[in-house]
Amino acid sequence: MTYSNLIAAAAFGFALIASAQQAAPPKPAAPKAAPARPAVANLPKDIVYPKLNDVKVPQTQRYVLPNGMTVFLLEDHELPTVRASAMIRTGARYEPAEKTGLAAITAEVMRTGGSVSRPGDKLDDELDRLAATVEFGMSRSSGSASISCLKEDSERAFTILADLLRNPAFPQDKLDLEKQQGRAGISRRNDDAMGIHGREMRRLVYGKNSPYALQVEYATLDAITRDDLIAFHKRYYQPENVILGVWGDFNAAEMKALIERTLGAWPKGGNPRPETLAVDPALAAKPGIYHIEKSDVNQSNIGLIRLADKMSDPAYYANTVMADILGGGFASRLFNKIRTEMGLAYASSANYSPGMDIPGTMSVFVGTKSETTMKAIEAMRGEMKKLAEAEVTDAELKLSKESILKGEAFDYASTGQVVGR
Repeated sequence: MTYSNLIAAAAFGFALIASAQQAAPPKPAAPKAAPARPAVANLPKDIVYPKLNDVKVPQTQRYVLPNGMTVFLLEDHELPTVRASAMIRTGARYEPAEKTGLAAITAEVMRTGGSVSRPGDKLDDELDRLAATVEFGMSRSSGSASISCLKEDSERAFTILADLLRNPAFPQDKLDLEKQQGRAGISRRNDDAMGIHGREMRRLVYGKNSPYALQVEYATLDAITRDDLIAFHKRYYQPENVILGVWGDFNAAEMKALIERTLGAWPKGGNPRPETLAVDPALAAKPGIYHIEKSDVNQSNIGLIRLADKMSDPAYYANTVMADILGGGFASRLFNKIRTEMGLAYASSANYSPGMDIPGTMSVFVGTKSETTMKAIEAMRGEMKKLAEAEVTDAELKLSKESILKGEAFDYASTGQVVGR
């Protein structure tokens, strides 16, 4: 850390010199003693800090609509805005392998294509006038929808959200546009070395044919039709599969009534809840060393990865602390050894990512110059071996636990984060 220099400022007095004809100036009075300075700490460790305020997490209101949708409400009157986020029990893991990309395209065209009564382009103009947003998204394990609007436009925003969820138009021209953009993405995906690294590490640990590692290809894009989008929406987009969180400047009772008028009118779909697709360890690559050559860079991205566990595993907390000690930050072993002491790495980390309902991953990463690749690998393995063979120090354990616990304060920095959790 760089500290600013302390600068002492001297005050200069100016004396008026009298002529010889003037009387001699009176003898100046003795200067007053400077007031005593308050005692200050000599070292940072001597500074006494007041106790930090306790983290107070506001409580949300939770209820379930007659159509099966779960709703969370949290009032926040700081700004005259209302926001909402919906999680939908679907995900890319449920799309057919031969049509990889279907789930994401379904979500995108639900928004860009608009509804039967609200074409996408006209909807864009309407939202611009309202200074509001309505967005849809898709991950491997869930879908999403969100709105953001001024308080006075809440009714309009929720009406639009309900219409898009229930009645997407899926126009062919918007589907064609998404497929065209998907092809452009495929053509550029090997430009970024880190992108290659992350993609291929996932394919190795889960298996390239696993629903948790499939990637979009030209052939899978070509196989997707408008009927596929309609069928995917019909199967998974139903109120029973939705958890809705709403936060902002509203009265909870009035917001509940608004949600019931809009999203509450969405009839049940009646489809069974999709089951979690299990991870098949047999699909994973065999343990070993895998090399991907990219000749237009002079750096190596080195990663070690293995399957980990779920967040519900009893070892979750110990693994979180262990990963932090190994490669969680500036005080970690990897940083101190490989970057600070050896000067080999521009980046190093250990990442523990347990899954919510499937096994996650444990990984270690180092980025270094091409010519120091082997030195970096040996140093990585050496630090991991030390961690496995001997206990961590009391100081390391204390620092890691304190940093993790104190960092949790930032998980509740806004009402949106509270509702999201």
